[in-house]
Amino acid sequence: MGLPEIRSFRPADAGEGELVECYEVARAAHVADFPGRPFQPYPAFADQMRRPEWLRGRQQIWVARGDGKIEGLAIVALPKRENRRLTITTVTVPPSLRRQGIGTALLGATLPEARADGRITVTGQGLKAGGAGASWARSLGFRQVQEFVLQALVIPDVDPGLWDVPAPAGFRAEGWTGSAPDQLIGAYAQARTAITDAPSDLSSLEFPEWTAKRVRQHEADIRERGYESRVIVAVHESSGTIAGLTEILASDSRPDHVYQQDTAVLRQFRGHGLGRFMKAAMMRWLTADQPGVTRVATNTDARNTHMIRVNHQVGYVTDYTVTDVEADLSMLETRLVLG
Repeated sequence: MGLPEIRSFRPADAGEGELVECYEVARAAHVADFPGRPFQPYPAFADQMRRPEWLRGRQQIWVARGDGKIEGLAIVALPKRENRRLTITTVTVPPSLRRQGIGTALLGATLPEARADGRITVTGQGLKAGGAGASWARSLGFRQVQEFVLQALVIPDVDPGLWDVPAPAGFRAEGWTGSAPDQLIGAYAQARTAITDAPSDLSSLEFPEWTAKRVRQHEADIRERGYESRVIVAVHESSGTIAGLTEILASDSRPDHVYQQDTAVLRQFRGHGLGRFMKAAMMRWLTADQPGVTRVATNTDARNTHMIRVNHQVGYVTDYTVTDVEADLSMLETRLVLG
């Protein structure tokens, strides 16, 4: 049996049936690789597919068609700014069709676009540690560059008393949705830069240098892509400095599920329990304001044992370990295209 046909795919021009086929491919792979971990509903998946730009950058999609239907897909995000030389590539093939060369053909189809756009490194994210995807990537020459734990807080299963965390002496919490207050924007940008201290292993991904302008652009990008940002900051009362922050993203297309984003504390304010304080304050606010939310998902660098412990203290449970991988584009071109 020959390989299916690989072609570029434009969701904006696709019929609903084709998007459903893409969804079924993604869902089947997720259920096999991460049993017990919920997969996004179809409306959220379709919304993400239809957006030519995602939070990670401009999005390109390829599909494999065989036997009259879609049998695999590759989604490539082309980041801007700091990560202009990388692609973030996700190749998905359902378990029943793996080991037939479909994933490798899909990956090969993405490389000319990456080369034409000036990219030099192909990055894959969130491969289950020890799973089929990680093994396949390794066989093609990808190297592991970072490892994360996936954690989830299932709100109905958690004692809300875990969130009764008082403010450390000399600090208070403030929060907002959407946009940071003008009077805090400069201090907030400085606090966001603290995430650059997080462990990063060998990954080529670069963190942004946050400025007030960059914060406003980030906020606009989130709104444009259908998300709402909810932020809690810890303010050092004597200086007015924002000592730390935590952010959650919510989407109308998945109202019961939110995503924990960055949590960071400035180096000079560490050791006061601010991470736990801010995350607990976030959960009190979230559950009071959005009672329909039942699950908060996040990932944390596997070496960041402190933040993993903080997450456990407020009710998160660790369920899977995943890896990020990278390969040089020129090596993949030789191996998959020219070889």
